[in-house]
Amino acid sequence: MSMMKSGKKFSFGDVILAYVQFTDTQEIKTRPALVLFEEYGNVVVAGITSNLHMRGIHITREEGMYFDSIIKLNYIMTMSRTPE
Repeated sequence: MSMMKSGKKFSFGDVILAYVQFTDTQEIKTRPALVLFEEYGNVVVAGITSNLHMRGIHITREEGMYFDSIIKLNYIMTMSRTPE
């Protein structure tokens, strides 16, 4: 299960760092994600990658990212908050 930790309520458009467990391994990595909405303690996000060869919505450094990136519309996840 993907988890994240924070003391604030997330809003549409927030870019967060999320703990993501990949399906092909037990490894958990920290990855950026775009908040789509939060409801009942669950946060629905779209993954973000700096791999510009992937399909999705291009977002640039000028728009506030550390690197030019892609919002991956085919990588939508529901995250649960970890206990505070």
